[in-house]
Amino acid sequence: MSADGPEFNPGMQPDEPLTPFDVTRTSERAGLLKLVIGFGILLVLAFIVLKLYQPGVRDRGDPPLITAENTPFKIVPEDAGGMQTPDQDKEVFEVMSGNNPSTDVITLPPPEQPVEMPQPSQERPQVQPTPDPVRPAPTPAIQEPVTRPVVTPPARETPSQPVAGNSEWIVQVASLRSQAEAEATYAAIRAKNSAILSSYRSDIVRVDLAEKGIYYRARVAGFGSREDASATCDRLKAAGQSCFVARR
Repeated sequence: MSADGPEFNPGMQPDEPLTPFDVTRTSERAGLLKLVIGFGILLVLAFIVLKLYQPGVRDRGDPPLITAENTPFKIVPEDAGGMQTPDQDKEVFEVMSGNNPSTDVITLPPPEQPVEMPQPSQERPQVQPTPDPVRPAPTPAIQEPVTRPVVTPPARETPSQPVAGNSEWIVQVASLRSQAEAEATYAAIRAKNSAILSSYRSDIVRVDLAEKGIYYRARVAGFGSREDASATCDRLKAAGQSCFVARR
């Protein structure tokens, strides 16, 4: 059978006219219609999504915008409830209408004033002295003149220099790295304060201070007691020389 010939139909009558049918034309129209409908549905969905998403879109530099609800924030309840007090605003309404309310004004008593307590007198009672009995004046006796020997006052002694001793108390005046420096420093201090240190002797000792190293302490020795050492150190401080009292 050729393509242009009539199609076979078992129920076809012998004299029924044949209608030509083009398969390609029918499929193209249906597919185009479905494409248009699908594209329209996509446009509608995109429009809905854009409307829903647009209020939440902002630039990074813009602050967020928070919108409040359109509903009222205060609503008067239909039934307020609570206890109703009758005639609670009666006096107010009478004043507004021009009537004087018949009320009795009760005046409260004034506040109490503090009571001042009597203060005990701090004055001591004055005691009148008892007058002594009048005595007769004694008769003056005749005295012979007494010759007193003239006493010459002793001459003041000049305070002597303190006597050197061998107590365990010393006065430290310097601490140096070498013995030579310690001896030279002590000699300079002694020469500057010769009036104070002339009766005492030098005492240079070597001290090992572990991590700090070896030091030579220039000290003044020869005191009789701790009080003598403290007094000498005070005189050195008054002269501008630093020092302190220590035990050997």
